[in-house]
Amino acid sequence: MCEFTGKCANIIQSWNPAVLGLLDSLPYDEEVVVWGRRWIVKTSTLGERHGYGVYACEDIVVEDSTSCRREGPTLFPYGGPIYKRRHWNMILRQHPEWKTFALEMDTFAGSTRRHSDVRVIDGDPIRSGNIAGFINSTVGTRPKCKANCEWVFVEGPPPAPYGETYHEDHCLVLATRTIRLGDELFTHYEWN
Repeated sequence: MCEFTGKCANIIQSWNPAVLGLLDSLPYDEEVVVWGRRWIVKTSTLGERHGYGVYACEDIVVEDSTSCRREGPTLFPYGGPIYKRRHWNMILRQHPEWKTFALEMDTFAGSTRRHSDVRVIDGDPIRSGNIAGFINSTVGTRPKCKANCEWVFVEGPPPAPYGETYHEDHCLVLATRTIRLGDELFTHYEWN
C-alpha cells in the first residue's frame, strides 16, 4: 500500500467491496461467485502484455445480441472508491501507478455532470476487489476480438440487495452478446 502525504492523506477513502457485493480479494485460477454468477480470473488469452482476464464459468445468454446494448444481463458492478477528478489528479501526482484501473464514470452516456465535476472510480482489483478491473480491451487486438460486455453509467443506487446499503451513482458491467462457459470478457476502451 502506498503512503500518502499532505492533502492526499485526507482524500484517500477507505473502501468496503462488500457494499457492492464484491470480494475483499480475488484469487487467481479459482472460481468465485460475484452477483450470483460464477467467474474465474486467470491469464488472458491475449498474452502476457494483458495480464489476467475474467472468464465466465457458465453460459450467459443475451436474447437478441444485435439490439441489446445497454439492455443485456447485468454481470457485476465496476466498484471502488469514487473521487472528484481534481482529487484523483492529486493522487496521481504522488503515485502515478494508480492510473491503470481508473474509470471516469461521468464520461458515459446518461451522465449529466459537467466536465469539471467528473468523478473517477479507483477500480484497481487489488485495492478494491473490483473483478471488472480484469476485463481486457478489444482495442489493438489481432485478430480483432469482439466485445461481449460494456460498462454503463447508472444514476442512483444499484439493484437490491446492494442498493440498501450503497446509495451512490455507479457503473455496471452488462453483457452485450451471449457469453459461453469459458469465454473471456472483453469490452472496448482505450488504455495506456
